Amino acid sequence: MPYDPTRHGPRRIVGPGFHERVFALVRAVPTGSVTTYGDIATALGRKGVARQVGYAMAALPEGSDVPWWRVVAAGGRLSVAPVTRREQAVRLAAEGHRLGDDRVLDFAARRHAFVPC
Repeated sequence: MPYDPTRHGPRRIVGPGFHERVFALVRAVPTGSVTTYGDIATALGRKGVARQVGYAMAALPEGSDVPWWRVVAAGGRLSVAPVTRREQAVRLAAEGHRLGDDRVLDFAARRHAFVPC
């Protein structure tokens, strides 16, 4: 998908190659683990760009190999979009997560820690 400043945030904040770096980090989250938009931003050395990480995730092309369902909001909250939330819940449950009240109940124990570069 081409860059769209309305959907993907200002280019001056994230710069070229940002989406690809986000996707590479998400691919590194192992099965059975979850991470947050903020965790990814921090792993990129850009602590303040969690929202732009979300825009990058929203820009994933259909059929992508990026395990998007392993990225949750702060505190383990699932997606706010109902259709996406249902699919995310099904995929996370299949990976062994306990879910309730639209969040990952075992979030702290399953949170992926990125190794600093």
